[in-house]
Amino acid sequence: MPTPEQQRLVDAMSAALAEDAAVEAAWLAGSLGRGGGDAFSDVDVLALCADGAWEAASARWQAGVGRIGEPVLVMPLYGGRVVNVVTAGWERFDVTFVTAADLGRYDAAQLTPLFNRAGREPPRREPAPYRPSPQAITAMVTEYLRVIGLSPVAFGRGEHLVTLSGVELLRGMTLNLLLEANGVSPEARGGALRRNPFLTAGQRAALEAIPPVSADPASLLAANRALTAIFLPAARDLAAAIGAEWPTALEAATRRRLESFFGEPWPELGG
Repeated sequence: MPTPEQQRLVDAMSAALAEDAAVEAAWLAGSLGRGGGDAFSDVDVLALCADGAWEAASARWQAGVGRIGEPVLVMPLYGGRVVNVVTAGWERFDVTFVTAADLGRYDAAQLTPLFNRAGREPPRREPAPYRPSPQAITAMVTEYLRVIGLSPVAFGRGEHLVTLSGVELLRGMTLNLLLEANGVSPEARGGALRRNPFLTAGQRAALEAIPPVSADPASLLAANRALTAIFLPAARDLAAAIGAEWPTALEAATRRRLESFFGEPWPELGG
C-alpha cells in the first residue's frame, strides 16, 4: 500500500495524465500496483495512449513534469517510451507510455486502475509457476566457469582492481542463479534494489557471509572460492531438476587451470 507521500505522487500523476486528451487510461504499476512495495518503492504508472499519440504525449509529459514536483532529473528511456523522474526531494516516479497493441504484454492482476475513459484493459492472466529455462541455466553455468577460469589472468597480471569487478560479476550470477532456483521469474523480481524477499534465510546468510573484498589477492581469492561454493552446488541441483546440460568438460578444465595456477585444490569445482 502506498505511503501518504507516495499516494500524493500517484494522485498528482493521475490528474496530470488525465488532462492529456491523448491519454485514454492509466494504471499504477510496479510493486505498488501489485499491492506490495514499501516506503522506498518508486511510483510506476502505465499510460495508455491513442494509436499514434504516445510520442507527443511523452513529450508533453516531459515538458510539464514540474507540476508533479521540482525535477532534478528527467530521463527519457527507449525513445521516450519510459520517462524516469527524480525530484529535488528525491521522490522517484516513472511513466510508461503504451498503445492498445502493447496491452497484451501486461497483466491486469498486476495493475491498479487510476482512470479509464477508453474501456480497454490489459488481459488478466492465470498465474503459472515459473520454470527456469534449461538453456538459460546451462548458459549461466558456462559463463560463471568462464569468468572464474579467467581469474588467473587478472591475478597473474596483478590486476586486482579488475579482479574486484570479477568478484561482483560472480556475486551477481550467484544471486541470479538462486532466484532461478527459487522459481522467481525475471518479471516478478521487479527493481534491482529489492532481492531479500526472494531468497531463503539460508541463502541470504550464505551470501552475506562472503568474505569482504579489497584489492588484495588473499581476500579476492577467498571471495571467489566462497561464491563458487554457493553457486556450483545450487546450479548442479537446479540443472538436474530441470534437465539442463552440464558443461562437464569446461568445469574440469577450469578446475585444472585454477589448481595449477593457485597451487591448491578447488573442491568447490568437484573432481
